[in-house]
Formats: sequence, C-alpha cells, structure tokens
Amino acid sequence: TILKSARSQEFRTEEGRAKAAQTIKKYNIDALVAIGGDGTFTGASIFSKEHDIKVVGIPATIDNDIIGTDETIGYDTALNTALDAVDKIRDTADAHERMFLVEVMGRDAGFIALETSIAGGAELG
Repeated sequence: TILKSARSQEFRTEEGRAKAAQTIKKYNIDALVAIGGDGTFTGASIFSKEHDIKVVGIPATIDNDIIGTDETIGYDTALNTALDAVDKIRDTADAHERMFLVEVMGRDAGFIALETSIAGGAELG
C-alpha cells in the first residue's frame, strides 16, 4: 500500500510477536500503530495483552465493517473505483440494450455493493 503496510505471517505466532515486542522495547517505542481490519485488531489486542505494549488501531479495510467508525481508510477508494467501473459498463449496456450483473468485493459486508447500487442508479427490469 501507499503506507507500506503489509500482512505479517510471523506476527501470527507467539515467537513472532515476542520478537516484535523485543524490537519495540529495544528502541524505546511508545506504542504500536496497527492499521487494518478485524484480523489486524485481533492480533494487536493479543500482542498488547501478551507484552503490555500500548497499541493504537487505525481502521483500514475496504469492507467498511469496523464497529465504532463511519468509514474506514480504503472504503471510499473502493467505492469510487466500483462506481467508475459501473459507469463504464452502463455505457455498454445502454448501447447494446443489455443487462449486466456486477460483483464487488466486501467479504461478508455489503457496503460497497449497496452504495455502488444506489449511486450508480441500479435497476432491475
């Protein structure tokens, strides 16, 4: 990502989290900033409890399914990308009198699908 964040398989293990805690303490870092979604926050919570290190969570997921925030980092970009695609598909659909079905990401959350449908003027008929 632009923030240079990435998933860490090593952080999923107790040894990996211990190594991270050791590094944080070695460099006198005050807190860990966890940027992500449910999985990130679950891991950060476990890490904080295991090593008594402060953690700040910043919600960033296109799913927009983090409780306590109206909109997550990444959601608006995903929504606008989907809407741009729908606008282009609509031109083809209108020109050829066809219907198109559009599938978007969002895992178990339907926010991108719902808002793209509303903003894109989805209709069935």
